[in-house]
Amino acid sequence: MDTVWIVVADAARARILRCEGRACHGLADVEALSHSESRAHNQDLVSDRPGRGWASASGDGRHAMDESTDPAHHERERFARMVAERLKSAHHEGVYKHLVIVASPSFLGVLREILDRHVAQAVRAEVAKNVVKVDDLAVLRTHLPDFIY
Repeated sequence: MDTVWIVVADAARARILRCEGRACHGLADVEALSHSESRAHNQDLVSDRPGRGWASASGDGRHAMDESTDPAHHERERFARMVAERLKSAHHEGVYKHLVIVASPSFLGVLREILDRHVAQAVRAEVAKNVVKVDDLAVLRTHLPDFIY
């Protein structure tokens, strides 16, 4: 039978599950990943205030400079890269053949952009729903397609 990995994730937590075959029998936990920085507020991620710059070449006034990137978005990307690397290494080792991703819509978009192309080809279904806090495997199974591939 073909092994299916199911990634249930949001910007701060990911849970990897496995099952066998098209109907996904025997759903079981593989591992959990977390990234506490993704839960932090922007002021907790940035060490100091933004710099100041001159308003124009003539030097009429000064203003605060904006952050070039959102620190929380940067942390979400870092976590997505960590999840993507884990999926890539397991795929290249032949641990799973098919992949299902169940993630919050914003995190699903970030993860989709970062996935290795071989891993992306193994994706059989994507569910844009945040169910990372669901512990019961039977309830979690109801959020998956009846047949994975």
